[in-house]
Amino acid sequence: MPSDASRRARSELPGQGLVVGLTGAPAAGKSTVARFLREAGCPVIDVDGLGHEALDAPAVREAVQQAFGPGVVGADGRLDRHALARVAFRSPAALRRLEELVHPTVAERLREEVAAALRAGADVVVVDAALLFEGGIDAYCDETIVVHAPRELRLARAESARGWDDGELRRREQSQLSAEEKRSRAARVLVNAGDREALGRATLALYAELRAAATERLT
Repeated sequence: MPSDASRRARSELPGQGLVVGLTGAPAAGKSTVARFLREAGCPVIDVDGLGHEALDAPAVREAVQQAFGPGVVGADGRLDRHALARVAFRSPAALRRLEELVHPTVAERLREEVAAALRAGADVVVVDAALLFEGGIDAYCDETIVVHAPRELRLARAESARGWDDGELRRREQSQLSAEEKRSRAARVLVNAGDREALGRATLALYAELRAAATERLT
C-alpha cells in the first residue's frame, strides 16, 4: 500500500494516468526495457538523463566542484562525468553527497516532465530511475517495476557491453539497494533471463497490462 508521503507526492501531479517507476540492479536490462517502451509509444522519463542535465546548471556545477575538488572539472570548464563517477562511487558517503547536491534540481524537472506527459493525455508514464527507491522517486509513482536478472548473467552482460569486471559491477551494486531488496519493494517484477527478443515480448505484454490498469482507474 502507498504511504501517506507517497500519496501526497503523487497528488502533486495532474491527471488520472498511471505513473510507473522502473528500476533494476546494474546490467539487469532496465535501459533496454525503457527503450522497448519508448518504441511502443510510452512516454519514458529518464531520471539519469535529468541528472546529467542538472550537472550543467551553474549552481549545481559550482556546488559539486566545491564538494569534490577541481579534479572533477574538465578542460572545457564543465563537470567531467567520468571523473565525477569515479569519485562518487568510491564510497557510499560520497555518492550520498552528490545526490544531495543534484536531487532538488532533478526532482523539480521530474515533476515538470511527468506533469506535462499527463496533461498531454498519456495513460501510462514510466519513470526510468536506477535509484528509484533510494532517491524517494517512487513517491511520485502509482506502482513500480523492477527488472531482475541473475547476477552471473548481469556480470556477463556488463563485461560484454560496458567492459566492467566483477569489481566494477560490485562497486556499482554497493551504491544501490541489493537486487533482492529492489525486487521485494517492487509491485511487479520483469525477469530478464533470456535473449533480447524474449525481453521485448515480455515488455510489450507488461505495457498492455499497465494500459489496462490505467483504463480501469478511469472507469
